[in-house]
Amino acid sequence: MSEPAPVSMIPLDILIIEDNADTRDNLRDILELDDHRVVLAATAREALAIKEWSRFSAVILDRRLPDSTAEALMPTLRARAPGASVIVVTGFADLEGAIAALRQGAADYILKPINPDMLRTSLSRIAERLRLALEKKRSESVFRHLVEAAECLIVILRGDCAIEYFSPFAERLCGYSEAEARGHNLLELLGLRGNHDAERFLKIASTAPVQGFQARITGRDSARRWIDWNARPLADYEHGPAVMLVGHDVTSLKEAQEQIVKSERLAAIGEVVAGLAHESRNALQRSQACLEMLALKVQDRPDALDLIDRLQSAQDHLHHLYEDVRQYAAPFIIERQLCDLREIWREAWSNLERVHHEKQAVFTELCNGVDLHVAADRFRLGQVFRNLFENALAASPTPAQLEITARHSARGARPAVEIALHDNGPGIPSDARLKIFEPFYTSKAKGTGLGLAIARRILDAHGGRIESVVDERPGATFRITIPRDQP
Repeated sequence: MSEPAPVSMIPLDILIIEDNADTRDNLRDILELDDHRVVLAATAREALAIKEWSRFSAVILDRRLPDSTAEALMPTLRARAPGASVIVVTGFADLEGAIAALRQGAADYILKPINPDMLRTSLSRIAERLRLALEKKRSESVFRHLVEAAECLIVILRGDCAIEYFSPFAERLCGYSEAEARGHNLLELLGLRGNHDAERFLKIASTAPVQGFQARITGRDSARRWIDWNARPLADYEHGPAVMLVGHDVTSLKEAQEQIVKSERLAAIGEVVAGLAHESRNALQRSQACLEMLALKVQDRPDALDLIDRLQSAQDHLHHLYEDVRQYAAPFIIERQLCDLREIWREAWSNLERVHHEKQAVFTELCNGVDLHVAADRFRLGQVFRNLFENALAASPTPAQLEITARHSARGARPAVEIALHDNGPGIPSDARLKIFEPFYTSKAKGTGLGLAIARRILDAHGGRIESVVDERPGATFRITIPRDQP
């Protein structure tokens, strides 16, 4: 005894287009016995009058109808129900007709009288394809939900590094929507063009999995972030090979590591400078005493007195240099208390009263009702504002114009206050915008170049930020972001 023909795995919605009433009824009985849902039509016109074609998974179509043929009707059926498989039935063993039907997209070609087992076998294949398609759709849906929820960059590239997929997290981090990113070269979009290590990483990833490559990307807002990339090739992604990249934002970790190294380096510098200051203090004092005595002996020689003044000035400068470096290198102990930023900057401004009177300076506050209370070290922030005011007054012409503005902001997940100080000086050249916060960098004839470096250290210790920003107005603008509360 032969094995029974396989039955379909899931019930299907099936449309039968057959002009012979006995054949229609016979087909319906067979299909309903297997729990399929059946709709009947005797002519092409009657079939085309049916609505909701999307419900059908299969169509059983008589090759010759009173008002049409399978060949003529197939294109319309494919357009109305693209997801439905078509089985053509006929009472004629016509090889050319079978080939024509299959070329037009028919799933099978069955002769009358219809063998129930053959029909069940054909429908079973259709049901299996439908099941696999549904599983693929579910799998893709689960994958998409996981990708959209993941707090990492997920990018899929074609062989030419063209972006095929850009995850929601990648959109938020980089500032480009998927529509904007799609089709663009990843290296160019994220500022990695010319990075030979990145190019080599992607080349290797096209053939084998690669892990742990770190590169610094540049987003739409010009912010630079460190990303740790993993990659693997995809043999078939939407009908072609591709590479999937998964990137984790490690900027905070890198900054913390750099801060540790910097702190260790500063501690070493501080110890050396403290030793130098201690050892040189006596020598400087002896030199000063000798210069004072020498000045008494050459009071009648103006040229000699001028040289002595220069020596004393050089010694004072050396003393201040030691103190500035010691202060810069010494570890900060932040003593937080609730304080009003307006009171801090007004006190710093009043301490420079002599200077800003000479400059006939106009100081304007634009706070627009912003709450300026923060948990911070009042003394340290006073140093920051004093340094910024001194620089602005030194750079600005007479009358000097200084404007301070405030607004609500955020530093990561922490609420913060953003302060911007603008002056009417010559501004800061673009090539110096990052260098000005480096130790010993200065454009002044006098000074150690440590003021802004110390200011940045103070803001870093508060979990804040200071930066020089581009302003449409002439002059320089510094922006300070201070968290409202303790970390």
